[in-house]
Amino acid sequence: MKPLTRLFRLLLITLLTPVLFLLGCQSRLIYYPRGYDENYRQTLTSHRGVAIPYTTGQGAQVAHYIPPKKGGQNPKALWICFAGNGSLGLDWLNYVDQWDPSFAYLMVDYPGYGDCKGIPSPRKIRESSLAAFDALAKHLNQSPEQLRPRLGVVAHSIGCAAGLMAASELNISKIVLISPFTTMTDMGKLLLGWPLCHVNMHRFDNRRELAQVVEQGAKVVIFHGTADEVIPISMSRELAEAHPGRVTLYEKEGWDHNRILHGVSQEIGAAMSSMVKP
Repeated sequence: MKPLTRLFRLLLITLLTPVLFLLGCQSRLIYYPRGYDENYRQTLTSHRGVAIPYTTGQGAQVAHYIPPKKGGQNPKALWICFAGNGSLGLDWLNYVDQWDPSFAYLMVDYPGYGDCKGIPSPRKIRESSLAAFDALAKHLNQSPEQLRPRLGVVAHSIGCAAGLMAASELNISKIVLISPFTTMTDMGKLLLGWPLCHVNMHRFDNRRELAQVVEQGAKVVIFHGTADEVIPISMSRELAEAHPGRVTLYEKEGWDHNRILHGVSQEIGAAMSSMVKP
């Protein structure tokens, strides 16, 4: 083999190795699925929650409905909850007791999480979220059109991407985001640099989806901690600055990526309440 050919092959292998590695394992770098244990199920029961089973192309899926504590079966608002990539839908039960008791919640798990089958991706998460809403409408014996005016989204981290996709599809006008990113490619650039950031098969794009929901008339509130070690607050600043008057950013001094949920839970609830008509 000629020295020049050998050098070319060595360079090609050097360049392709990280690309092939990322193609093969990037799902494991983005998603951290896990199942439910008995403690979750006991907490669900204590909140009078029920499982909402449905089926997608990924197989059997399960979301969970938490009815309002007061107001009967007609909640003042119905919030669809989307968790971060290392959390489960029912982790939102840690916060709902601090929020308006007339609210109800649909807690969505991504494919592969909780009691859901499959493997997550943007397309599959979008499909599952919409199917969960349709399944809930059937459970409540109401049409999707009857429920839509009361819908809101509350979401954290990667859940902000899932929530914005659902809000865009369902024309939801009440949206609370905690620690969102701009795009998954931007996150890749932070972690991997250029050009490996473009070896990305999970192209969540919150810039695009946020612009869509704002165009549809949504009001959006963002909370982001100044000490966020995962998603820089500059990303939320960019999202808010792109839509003055429609997107409000609250910068929370000293809070990091996960503890912000506990630290400002009451403020999150207040923001949710401010979006709901008396």
